[in-house]
Amino acid sequence: MAKKTPSFSLNKTINRVSRSSVFDRLVKEIDAQEIPAKYIDSIIIQYLDGHIVELDGAELTHPVPMSKSASWENMNASFKKMKDVRVFISTEKLEADVNELVEKFLGKYC
Repeated sequence: MAKKTPSFSLNKTINRVSRSSVFDRLVKEIDAQEIPAKYIDSIIIQYLDGHIVELDGAELTHPVPMSKSASWENMNASFKKMKDVRVFISTEKLEADVNELVEKFLGKYC
């Protein structure tokens, strides 16, 4: 379920990134059009009225319906109320999968 945190510093949350490895810096240079849900750590949505909602990555891979009256019109209206959306990637999961695939493809050359 979405966490609703009305008094919240967006900058403090952005600064929670633990370490800045070479892999992290490379990932930051990627302009992603699609991100597999399994690599999303969390999403923070800030609305125009100041309301902030944080979604955990698990909520994206196993969503629980919140409203039976969900419609495209309601979703579109909600999107228009958004001021900012921040997506936090689990670089640890991504790095582990990339390393595994590189070892698989390059085998003994790693």
